[in-house]
Amino acid sequence: MTDHLQDYLIMLRVEINVSPKTIEAYESDVRRYLKYIKESEGINSLKDIKQRHIRSYVRLLSDMLLAASSISRMIASVRSYHQFLSREKILKENPSLSINTPRLKKKLPTLLSFHEIEKIISIITTDTALNNRDHAIVQILYSCGLRVTELCELEVVQPYLEPTIDDKEIITYEDENGCESEIKAGEAIKLPESHPPRIAYEEELQSRPGLIKVKGKGSKERLVPISASSRKIWYQFEYNYRKELLKDRTTKELFISRNGRALTRAMVNKIINKWTKIAGITKKVTPHTFRHSFATHLVERGADIRFVQHMLGHADISTTQIYTHLDTTTLREEYKQFHPRANR
Repeated sequence: MTDHLQDYLIMLRVEINVSPKTIEAYESDVRRYLKYIKESEGINSLKDIKQRHIRSYVRLLSDMLLAASSISRMIASVRSYHQFLSREKILKENPSLSINTPRLKKKLPTLLSFHEIEKIISIITTDTALNNRDHAIVQILYSCGLRVTELCELEVVQPYLEPTIDDKEIITYEDENGCESEIKAGEAIKLPESHPPRIAYEEELQSRPGLIKVKGKGSKERLVPISASSRKIWYQFEYNYRKELLKDRTTKELFISRNGRALTRAMVNKIINKWTKIAGITKKVTPHTFRHSFATHLVERGADIRFVQHMLGHADISTTQIYTHLDTTTLREEYKQFHPRANR
């Protein structure tokens, strides 16, 4: 029954470039499914699997009171496996076609207001290496909208972290007479550091966002802007506190534990849970909450949905569309609260 499973997993890794964790989940789902087919349905050959057998499997999962999202994921793995078998001509027919799974309830993610995020950030003291690290983690999670795995795998070496200005760009500055003047950036950079055009150039440069290289799902890399304030917090941790945590180790990841090892997802969850509780936030907050809040706040302030899609690393624009719905909800709530006739 599992003769072609390894070929399927190799296809996921090589052709589709699926992440190792996703491959583990697919393998687990398919093995569980094949075990049921063999032990409960008495079938020993893939070619004998029919639609009714898969439907029985779906009913079994439902009877186990599994969440609709879990069932959908498991059956998605089964469909993917059967599509592979059909495409490779291992099976003539695909019995997983037309298999229905429980309808997923559309659930809006937990969000933090900008005020709540500021409260969490401000409550974290930065007087120790660990606290400074935690402060940088929360700041960068919200500033860049990263997944928790992306944060854990964020590397110290970042070729585009420092912003740049094209030589042809115009820099506006105030001259000796208090009048507004303009100069090309390429000319301003050649002047002494005390000259007003050079000072204006340096101020403009430091106020601009840099870029960080992020490894997303399927090991796909993308560049994400990082604000000037978050960049300063990055540097403060990297140069002033990270060495204290390394303990003579060499680790490429930026965020590390007290033992000098790269942080895990569980560790970041504990960090977020600790500081949200201290800040008095009663909502259930996870690292992903900052990602949802980041995207929602961008859309609410008019950011283009395709820009948000790139920032989040979504392959499909439909995944990002949830944030336009969140914005609609916000509009309704604002109308209900402030329009004089809304509650009549």
